[in-house]
Amino acid sequence: MTESWRCFVAVPIGETLREALVDAVERWRARPDLDGLRWSNPGGWHVTLAFLGAVEADAIPDIRASIADVAAASQPLELEAGRVGGFPSARRARVAWYGVADPDGALAEVAARLRDALGLDAVAPFRPHLTLGRARGEPVDLSAWREAADEPSGILEVTGVELMRSHLGRGPARYEIIGSMPLGAPAHV
Repeated sequence: MTESWRCFVAVPIGETLREALVDAVERWRARPDLDGLRWSNPGGWHVTLAFLGAVEADAIPDIRASIADVAAASQPLELEAGRVGGFPSARRARVAWYGVADPDGALAEVAARLRDALGLDAVAPFRPHLTLGRARGEPVDLSAWREAADEPSGILEVTGVELMRSHLGRGPARYEIIGSMPLGAPAHV
């Protein structure tokens, strides 16, 4: 019996955007209306393109090869980032997010091709974002924060994708990169 790994494909956000968001989150932590959030670890911020769930460790080489093929056929992107919100809604949020604009759907197309290559079904419309925090218990009303947030604007430079393994347990999830594939480069795995 082989070991099972919890995996996903993501875009790293880059240090410039990460630093700007770290500063913003420090300001937001002082807001009483956001006390119900458990803020995520900035080191783990990413934009998920495809969630694989539990996969057999033996399948990782084939998964990595499929991802590399899609990455090689995709071009690098520069996308604007800068709005905040909540899922499923700002008024009853379980997740606080920072959004990425994808006006022509180029990143959504990469995500769709990854899902197809990996045999995954689309469970919801693709909305590029990174998770800033999660509700500790009851949903949190993020409407005032969303209206007044002084969120940093920035650029998400999508130059590659990463196959990630998440380790769950006590404390926040830990992420391990098990493959990095550049966009627009020949696939060498």
